[in-house]
Amino acid sequence: MKRFFTHLWLWLSLCLPFAGAVFAQDDHYRFVMVSHVGPNDPNMIWLTTSMKTFNEKYPGVKTEYLSTNEYSLQNFIAILNQAIATHPDGIAVPILNNEALQPILDKAVESGIPVVAFNIPDARPVGERIKYLTYVGGDEYQTGLKMGEFVIDQANAGKVPKPVKIMCANHDAAHQGLKARVRGMTDAMKKIGVPVDELIIGSDPAKARSIMQSYLSTHKDVNYLYSLGTISCPWVYSVADQMGLKPKLSDKGVTIVTMDDSPNSLEGIKDGKILATHNQGFWFQGYLPMEILYYYKRMGIYPLNDVLTGPVIINPDNVDQYIKSVKSIIGEDAYKKQLTW
Repeated sequence: MKRFFTHLWLWLSLCLPFAGAVFAQDDHYRFVMVSHVGPNDPNMIWLTTSMKTFNEKYPGVKTEYLSTNEYSLQNFIAILNQAIATHPDGIAVPILNNEALQPILDKAVESGIPVVAFNIPDARPVGERIKYLTYVGGDEYQTGLKMGEFVIDQANAGKVPKPVKIMCANHDAAHQGLKARVRGMTDAMKKIGVPVDELIIGSDPAKARSIMQSYLSTHKDVNYLYSLGTISCPWVYSVADQMGLKPKLSDKGVTIVTMDDSPNSLEGIKDGKILATHNQGFWFQGYLPMEILYYYKRMGIYPLNDVLTGPVIINPDNVDQYIKSVKSIIGEDAYKKQLTW
């Protein structure tokens, strides 16, 4: 049933351009996306680019993208409260923390502001979770689980070393989605008796590298590094390389996996620095929440189940098609500017 409604909504999104154009001529809504993905995060361009596409399709609707420049729950809540105080016609928001956001968002919903969750859901059952219409994004537990299972399959096939111990580099301790990825990886590794550590590294590159160096110098049995976000994969690789851990796949030393179909992740795979990454459908996470809010305001309809946009594993077998796709969406210049290897 969930798959049916996901496909139905994608069909509506892609097959009703004329209806959207007709409706939007007389509609003057204002929707706000309050995001934890700021200018320091390469994934921001996916969200803002897809929102631009929405604005082109619905010229009568105004959208705003608000975000912080750092991973701070306190600052995020401040921006969210400011957005709600302006009484928009709808809000899209990641559920960074259930406990902290529930009273804020439930109050917004009760005041008549519809809410769509994106990127991070409230994983509790309907009736207990925050009263948003629906969730658009990946299943973060499955993201970690599928990545772990992929590692195991590749190791069993003799393509990479067998895991001994895995370190998960977490750049945002308050991010529920990253915690879910760790749980997924942990459960995958339990099947083969491999321990998993979560290491909070923060979002400052210099401090993150220092924390990882200290950890790896005292945990010499770690042979897999899981970068929980594309922002940190170059940091993880550089630390492993400088410590002589041979992170190049061809050297059969420490093996690195990461997240998202960003230029750093994709080029890391092409260069043999990263085994795999994943696609969580970030473009849809920017576009679909706006369209769901629009159709809810215009017609009172919305998906009855979550709209799952990922995960899909990206590896050397399919990386070329993703590079081509990403460049076609964000442009060659933006692609090059995001590279920090």
